[in-house]
Amino acid sequence: MKLKRGISSFWAFLFRARIMRPRMPFWRVVVEARLDRRARDWPQGVHAVVAPVYVWARTIEEAEALAALAVEEEGLEAQTADATKFPPAAAPRGSPAAVARGEWGFLERHDGEAGAEGPSRRDARA
Repeated sequence: MKLKRGISSFWAFLFRARIMRPRMPFWRVVVEARLDRRARDWPQGVHAVVAPVYVWARTIEEAEALAALAVEEEGLEAQTADATKFPPAAAPRGSPAAVARGEWGFLERHDGEAGAEGPSRRDARA
């Protein structure tokens, strides 16, 4: 599924003017995802990204799952997804679907910080 960037201001106007009503809730899901460097070239020094994904879905669980699938198709591995209801900003769909995403926010790894693939600190003594 190819997500477009940005959201539609026309549909938002129709919703605020109470001209149109959607059949299901619109969700803004913030997804944090780890980079899959085998799937795509990503900037050096970055280990994760955060982006909002806009979804039409009936339940919060369905919204989070659709958003995670949408970012996984772009070469990422979803770690967390947090959804909140949002005023509709894209044309409604007949079935649940992810419709748009915001810009990537890159999370950099600080010097000396071990990642998930680094050494384990389990049973470490001070």
